[in-house]
Parts: sequence; C-alpha cells; structure tokens
Amino acid sequence: MPDGIRKGYPHLERHIGKIIGYIQLCRPFTLVAPLLAGLFGVLAPVESITFHHLLTAIYVGLTLAFAQACGQCINQYADAELDKLTKSYRPIPSGFVTREEALGVGWLLALFSIGRAFTINLFFGLTVLTLIFFAVFYSLAPLSPRKIHPLVNTGWMAFSRGLLPMLAVWSIYGDINQAWPYAIIAFIWVMGWQASKDIPDVNADKAYGIKTIPNTWGVKGLQVTMAICLVWFGTAAIFFNLLGMLLLLPLGITALVTIKKQASLTENTYSWICYYLGLGLIYIIAFVTAKI
Repeated sequence: MPDGIRKGYPHLERHIGKIIGYIQLCRPFTLVAPLLAGLFGVLAPVESITFHHLLTAIYVGLTLAFAQACGQCINQYADAELDKLTKSYRPIPSGFVTREEALGVGWLLALFSIGRAFTINLFFGLTVLTLIFFAVFYSLAPLSPRKIHPLVNTGWMAFSRGLLPMLAVWSIYGDINQAWPYAIIAFIWVMGWQASKDIPDVNADKAYGIKTIPNTWGVKGLQVTMAICLVWFGTAAIFFNLLGMLLLLPLGITALVTIKKQASLTENTYSWICYYLGLGLIYIIAFVTAKI
C-alpha cells in the first residue's frame, strides 16, 4: 500500500482528535472543484467586480463545497461494508467514525448548504436542493442509479456535478441562457472522466451489484468512453467558440493514459486527479474567456 493518505490517517488522528474523522468523511480534495465553481463561475458574467460580488462568490463556493461534502458523507455511510474490502483505512471501516455519525454529519451539511443557498436567491436555493437530492440518492435506495446501468450511473453524476452547478453559479449575476454552452462542456467532462474513480473498486463494486463502466466493460471500455468524450469535448468547444476549453485536452489525454496508475497522495489514480483538476479548471477558463 502506497504512502500518503492511506498511511497518514493514524498520524493525523493522534494530533487532531476525532474531528479529523469528520474531515476525512468530506474528502477535502473533492471540494476544490465546487469551491472554484463558486469563486470563478459566479464572477464570470460580472463586468465590474466589486467586493460584494467577491463576497457572494465566496459564499457560493463554500455552499457548493458543503453540498459536495454532504454527498461524500452519505456515500461512505451507504458503502461502509463495501469499503471494508478496498478502503479499510477510511473513517467508518477503520472504526474511527460510526455510520450514524457519518449520516448525521451528512444531514447537517445538507441542511446548512440548502439554508445558505436560499439566502442567495430562489433559483440557486432550488438548484442546491436538487444537487443535494442527487448527491444523497446517488448512494441511497430506492432511487440510486448505481445498480441500473453504468451509463445511468455516470450520467447521474454528469448532470449533478457538471451541468447543474454551472447553471446555478452563472444565474446569480448573469443570463442563464449564456451558461448552457459551458454547462454542456462540463457535462461532457464529467461523463467522460468521472468513472475513473471506480478503477480501484472494480471487484468490490461488482460484489455489491454496482454497475460501473470499468467493471462492466473493463478498463479498455473506460478508455474508449474517455476517447469518445474527448472528441465530443473538443467538438463542443469549437462549436460554441469556447476555444480556451481546448487547453484541457492534454489533461484529458493524461487522464486516459494514467488510468491505472495509483497516486501516492490520494486514494485514487492519477486519472481521477486529472478529472477533478479539469472540472475546476473549466470554471477558471470560463471566467477568463468571459473577460476577453
């Protein structure tokens, strides 16, 4: 087992106490993309940025990050037994946090993010409420898409992590109709690379009846999916005249070729890291291109 996050948990526990278990449940690296979505997505349509705009962007980024953290907590609550097979170092399988605690933290994060979202505006509040619905029922029966079909599984995530957040952040200060090209770009990115997270869990997911692209069509199938979405991504960027998005193609190719290479500082592959970095960069590029 590589060094890094897997061996780092026990050391962190000694210095910080049980609070670190709750932080681990949220999987902080995955919160970077929604934070960037708020910070840059909100400001992209703003012509003259003021302190008020910046403060709102920070609030939105934190709200989306908390919504994402809610989904991570609920997922680990739902997959506690599955995680014992491949991720025994996680807070619940290791016995550091109970399933009930994970569920409680998840619901608290949900309530906070929904309540905070409605203080921004009605549309954003309703969108975050929808995001929470998709985050929670991605993992929980009876609505979970994970046992239906691998493309339904991934499409659920592409809608909730790609398309919806872009519409939500753009609507705060801009015309939502202008956000659709960016939302489609984000949808394609998640559709192509989200399933990279499932590479380490092929056998465990299959044992619990979860249908993913890697455990249904193999690693080659996932690489084909990535290649197809890479073409769609580039085509969409050209069609919508969002040429700055083409800068993400090398990152997408890197994700494709590092699909099985385990990263030492995270629990997933380098491909998964490229996926999350790309998702955050979409909002940064959207901000930059909107200002040109």
